[in-house]
Amino acid sequence: MRRTIILCVCLSMLLSACGQRMNNPERTVRVVLEEGDGFAAEERVFDGSAGGTFRIKVIPFEDWEIEGCDYPGATCATDDDDAVEITLDDVRYSTVVTLSAEQHPYRIRYHDDDNIEEVSRPAHHLRVNTATRSNIDGLISDDGARLLCGWKLENGKRIDLGSRVDVNKGVPLDLYADWHAFGKADDFDRESDASGRAVIRGYRGSASEIVIPAHINGQPVVSIAAGAFAGVECESVILPPTVEVVEPHAFDGCAFSSLTFFDTIREITDYAFSDCKQLREIHINAVRPPVYSGTYFDTFPDKLDRLRSLKDRPKIILFSGSSTRFGYDSEMINSAFPGYDVVNMGVYAYTNALPQFDLMLQYVKPGDILLHAPEFDAVKRQFCVTNAMDEHFFAMIESDYDILSLLDYRDYGGVLSAFTTFQKNRQGMSEGNYQLSAARFDEDHNPVSSPSYNIYGDYIVHRPNGADDTPIYNLPVDYLAGAFPAKTVIEPLNRVYQRFQNAGARVFFTYAPRNRLALSERSTEAERARLDEWLRQSLAAPVISDIEASLFPGHLLYGTDNHLSTEGVSLRTAMVIRDIQDHLEREGVE
Repeated sequence: MRRTIILCVCLSMLLSACGQRMNNPERTVRVVLEEGDGFAAEERVFDGSAGGTFRIKVIPFEDWEIEGCDYPGATCATDDDDAVEITLDDVRYSTVVTLSAEQHPYRIRYHDDDNIEEVSRPAHHLRVNTATRSNIDGLISDDGARLLCGWKLENGKRIDLGSRVDVNKGVPLDLYADWHAFGKADDFDRESDASGRAVIRGYRGSASEIVIPAHINGQPVVSIAAGAFAGVECESVILPPTVEVVEPHAFDGCAFSSLTFFDTIREITDYAFSDCKQLREIHINAVRPPVYSGTYFDTFPDKLDRLRSLKDRPKIILFSGSSTRFGYDSEMINSAFPGYDVVNMGVYAYTNALPQFDLMLQYVKPGDILLHAPEFDAVKRQFCVTNAMDEHFFAMIESDYDILSLLDYRDYGGVLSAFTTFQKNRQGMSEGNYQLSAARFDEDHNPVSSPSYNIYGDYIVHRPNGADDTPIYNLPVDYLAGAFPAKTVIEPLNRVYQRFQNAGARVFFTYAPRNRLALSERSTEAERARLDEWLRQSLAAPVISDIEASLFPGHLLYGTDNHLSTEGVSLRTAMVIRDIQDHLEREGVE
């Protein structure tokens, strides 16, 4: 249930403000907070100097949340007592502002043995993040014999700690604690490190599920040494949250299919699992608060949630990096193709597109359209030249680690090494929370008064045209056929396209927008024509757009050489709509 809370102004103050000069530093303005549902406030009348800062403190009622404020640049911050302080900067006149408050519509019942805890959650995302148990002790049973490894639905489906789950409004969802018994201490050979902590050196047990103890003889288990589990056969391995380091070759040749660990680990690389040919499923349980929440990286789970929700409906999927995130008016596309729902899956060009393609493919149905517009300044990643993951992928799934378990570990390289880099990058970063939505912030993570993303996944903050056509960066890009060799660049992308086509989807290739002056000197008009001809001949999907039309005058770009201004978005979207319509017409598709 959504209510509106209005901060009203006294009419006499408005009238008096109109008659005073702006250069009077003593001029007073007043803001009056009107009573409303969902909150309480000790003070309701606020006086201050013109141009000053107003701070309004409210206490939301249980299960209510203050969502935001329509005053330009207003910020809302929650303190340790759950009070919300709304800050209005540079208030020059008595002003009417509006706060949005919402009652939490989602309820989760956590079942832990005989205990049931019901928690209400706000609607910041299509799916709701589960509880994490924010400290290591909370993950271990009182008798020290069991480890909490996530939650389970009634149907047995597993949800990792902190990951997202579908919850219906007004209907409580039951989640059950997924406890796993620690292995017998005598099955593990260990020694003490210099700090008196346990290092596992070997294993002599025969369990099908190896759950490494968090403590042995009172010592926390913090490290798994090289060779400790080499050649061991089992079905799954669970590392406790006390483990900080897994040394290279610790599990060489170990025959198991599922690995679970916690995001308390500091170092774990793929070299620890050399020749583990059956390992396919990785689960990460969250203990640490997210640090990328509210950033553009954090849009990926939201976009995937939308795609997931539309699995059985006809869809147009827009994909590449940030040029797609900035590059379309999806509402225009939806209006032009009313039989389809549109999903803008673009986030970041400089992370590998391959795992993103593989995730999207799981929610594609026959008749869907994939419109791919790869950025040419990130060819290796955008054309799936490599299967290597990187730390940026983990930044994108930090608020829903379960996404990783949807992928087959054997299809990628450097997965765990990338996670280690991601962990190092997170050190010292400010902690956030799962309730932060990227739609509350602009591209630079500044709070915004109205959503920065729409339901489709487009970035919709108004972006004015530039002053001139000068490139933003001195990074000219090659538009040359030679930059796209068949064996190493075209064929990997074609394999991806063919998987979508085998699933019954149509795949269209269009060109990403680019500042016309941000090309290399060698990328002449004749070379661009040769590139266009080469791509039309070589790609397994039709090129539906004109390469020259994708090169925009610089003033229609904003901030970078491939992020369109708001006007540029409208022009480009209209062109792409015509391109799709023309191609479907040629195919005889209504």
